Amino acid sequence: MIAVPALVAAGLIADAVRLRRRLARIRRLPQPRRTAPLSWEDRREPTGYDVISADGAVISANVRHAAVAHARATGLDVLGLVPADLPVVRALDMLRHTRDAGFAAVVHTELLDDAYTGDYTSTMARLRRYDADVEHVVVPCHLTPRAPACKGRAAWLYGLGVTLAQAVVPSILTMALVLAALASDPQWGPVAVIAYCAVPYLVFAGTPLSPRDLHRTALLRPVLTPYIWWRTLTGDAAPWHRPAWRHPRKDEI
Repeated sequence: MIAVPALVAAGLIADAVRLRRRLARIRRLPQPRRTAPLSWEDRREPTGYDVISADGAVISANVRHAAVAHARATGLDVLGLVPADLPVVRALDMLRHTRDAGFAAVVHTELLDDAYTGDYTSTMARLRRYDADVEHVVVPCHLTPRAPACKGRAAWLYGLGVTLAQAVVPSILTMALVLAALASDPQWGPVAVIAYCAVPYLVFAGTPLSPRDLHRTALLRPVLTPYIWWRTLTGDAAPWHRPAWRHPRKDEI
């Protein structure tokens, strides 16, 4: 039955086009002209904005200054920074559920003083409760944490208000449709598998985002996806759910 593989492939392509249109709304932060070394110090800017980031994230001084300047010029409360080499899994989660990449953000100092918890994910979760002006931009850096993309995914999704069922069940159903198309017609079924593997290319090719694991994730997607389910479902709980101790507020550090 060629109709089943054709319908599944068409649905996958349509979803990829939808995500690509969402990605097109995220602008690129202009490349800073002057060069400056990487810096971990002086994160507080003297312009009314702070830069907060996830553990392991490295942000160049150029990008930091350019992001703060953009936030100040546009009057934003929160400017989310989306790294250009964000892994495919995180990038797709970002497009499906939110525009926050879980990497770094420029936040107005007064707003951050009220919401800061000592942890990036929980701080951003609290910031979403405020009526704040928020924008996201792709930053020209390739310095995201080198940890596996699915590490900490469960806690990050929870911070976005996304349950694990909302994140995993649609992926399982999509995989089931691909396998059903393959079983229904051994001759044309591979078309659905090819479309499934091509989704990351259709979403990201020619855009400001160039995921560092694009080729590996796309070509091995039918094999890697079940592994991602398992790592997500068995991942650590959100740090602010652990009863052991409370993260200190910023003014207590």
